[in-house]
Amino acid sequence: MRIAAHQPKPVEVVDLMVSGSGIPWEDRGSVGFMAAFFTTAWGMTFKPVRTLTKMRRPETADDAKRLAVAYGGIWFLAVGIQSAFAYFFFYVFYARDRMVDLDGQQYVINTILEALLAGAAAALLPTVVAWMFYRLTAFDMTAKAPPVLVYNCIVYLMGPSLLALIPGATVPWLALGPALAGAWMFVLLLIVAIERLRIRVAAAIIGSVITFLATAGMVIIGILLVQLLWCNLLDKASIVPSGQTTAQR
Repeated sequence: MRIAAHQPKPVEVVDLMVSGSGIPWEDRGSVGFMAAFFTTAWGMTFKPVRTLTKMRRPETADDAKRLAVAYGGIWFLAVGIQSAFAYFFFYVFYARDRMVDLDGQQYVINTILEALLAGAAAALLPTVVAWMFYRLTAFDMTAKAPPVLVYNCIVYLMGPSLLALIPGATVPWLALGPALAGAWMFVLLLIVAIERLRIRVAAAIIGSVITFLATAGMVIIGILLVQLLWCNLLDKASIVPSGQTTAQR
């Protein structure tokens, strides 16, 4: 006589590397670069698990590397938009303020350099983030996934980077668009870790939080170091008190 409660429960074996029907970005040669890019970003922003399940080539990072460069271009544009908004704000409210001087040429130079650094960081950071996240969660995956799959997922979940194009405050730490993009990507990382990479919930939460805080820390420290070197030590600030250099402030 067989009793159902005494029978061994079947173990679900999930192959995380199974090939799907294809993410639009993987078909950019046929659907077009822009259409594939925005469709992929939209799908990852609102339906991340369903989008990643369609990945046709999870064993290679070639598509993800090209997508990371594309997102780097988005962050390049985002810095330009934020800087233009800040310049307009300054022109409207502080143009007649004799206590502050604005060097327009230096402002443009600083904006271009900042945009280049932001674009390069956005394209390169997924490698560091994926390495860190894999080290934190590899032992808690119920179905083992190679590092390349983690990297692919990290790059694809950068879809909310489009939110960084929203102009916001005139100071970096109050830029609402980039802040919203970062928070959205954190939520996607947590969802993807549990549903797509099959990481245990507790480990997924801990790994996502540590990875997010470490990444945010690296970005903030990098910004502060660049400002210290460029604006204070090299005296290349574009907005300074009237009659003073940055070093005299």
